[in-house]
Amino acid sequence: MAYESSEAEHVGYACAALSVFILAIRIVISRWRREPFDLGFFLVVLSMLVIIGRIVANNFYLQFGTANDVLHNGIVPSSDDEYRLKVGSILVLLARVLLTAGLWLQVCLLLLFYSRITSGITWANRLTKITWATLGITFVAIVLATFLECRPIELYWQVEPDPGTCVRAYVQLLLLGISNVVIDLLVLLIAYPLICLRKRSLSEYISLYTLFALGTFCIVVTIIRVVLIFNENSSQTTRSLWASVQMFVSCFVANAPTIYGSLRVARRKRSGHRSAPDYASGEPLSRPSRFERESWIKMDEELASKSTAPEVRDSLISPPPPAVIPHDDDDPIVPASRSRSPSLIFDAR
Repeated sequence: MAYESSEAEHVGYACAALSVFILAIRIVISRWRREPFDLGFFLVVLSMLVIIGRIVANNFYLQFGTANDVLHNGIVPSSDDEYRLKVGSILVLLARVLLTAGLWLQVCLLLLFYSRITSGITWANRLTKITWATLGITFVAIVLATFLECRPIELYWQVEPDPGTCVRAYVQLLLLGISNVVIDLLVLLIAYPLICLRKRSLSEYISLYTLFALGTFCIVVTIIRVVLIFNENSSQTTRSLWASVQMFVSCFVANAPTIYGSLRVARRKRSGHRSAPDYASGEPLSRPSRFERESWIKMDEELASKSTAPEVRDSLISPPPPAVIPHDDDDPIVPASRSRSPSLIFDAR
């Protein structure tokens, strides 16, 4: 199915607006709950800038056209259009880098969300490190493929003679799609311990499986985008439209857990404050703990124990060692009973 330039432009505006709106909601909730300015906050702000930058580039190259579209449609451009085609083709390369950055930033946000919940689980920590390394390696590889698939780079905006199939950027498309699917699978594996916990209510199980369904939906959208672009011979309007859809879906999946969890914890705290005798309606929310900030589902004792380092968990479970009573050199060491006060022991001696 071929898409018109206006369709891709309208879908791009709508998806970008929704994505920025979701990120803005996350920032507002974060400031309302007085959360610290952590790495996640700065990644959200950077994501907003990247999405806005991409939609601006998207708007101009759809208006100017690209050499790929001219070759795809078999139109011979006039000399006046050559400069516009060159600018449009350069903006396409920029937009592809910004798309990759935006998608990878959403994965970073989701990875921070899961890694904090599953911290203390050895194999999850190792898988998290592998995923971070995969993110860095694949991002560099995709950016290099974006600019180096056509060599020299001038082939991207060359119309005559025919530059060949490199202008369709199939290598960049496949590398982006495969990397995205692999990383999404790694993130789902990191989140797997959440569904293994016991003592879950029906609503919590629904929330968990919804989370996994959203992650799977991201993979499905990525595959659909790749297939449709190949079917349309890498039409730029098709690439632009489905890139916007993929960006919105990734943004929703990455930020919905944190937004939902923050609102749920805030509502629970409000209910608790209202039931307190000294409740004041104007009282601001207290700064949330790490578990409260990051959880989409209720954090219970089982998850907290799994997420605590072994040495800390042992110190919380194991009883303290018995106290030693001062003694004379010829007396044996007598441990103090926790049921007796020091004064009673001293009197007994």
